[in-house]
Amino acid sequence: MRREFPKLIRRQAYLRACGHCESCGARLTIGHFEFHHTVPCALGGESTLENCLCVCIPCHRETTAKEDIPRIAKAKRVSDRHLGIRKPSRFPCARTSRWKKKLDGSVVPR
Repeated sequence: MRREFPKLIRRQAYLRACGHCESCGARLTIGHFEFHHTVPCALGGESTLENCLCVCIPCHRETTAKEDIPRIAKAKRVSDRHLGIRKPSRFPCARTSRWKKKLDGSVVPR
């Protein structure tokens, strides 16, 4: 679940940034910047000032696409593996299929 930063945190982060992107240093204009979670919400990040960065939109899009989304996907894969959740196989006669192929080549229901 995505959690937004409260107004107070956003205001403090913008003042801390002094009107510049905290990632690339570009000048921020009103309405053309976003607040980024350093540790994503999906990985346990809180909505605190220490976890908030005031960044320009291109930096935010790039960081989200190249760092956050792959880290979240890997965490989900690791969690699923730990819980024993498997993606069903698409191959006929696989372990999760309702059909079984015998050694003589005949196919029978499991």
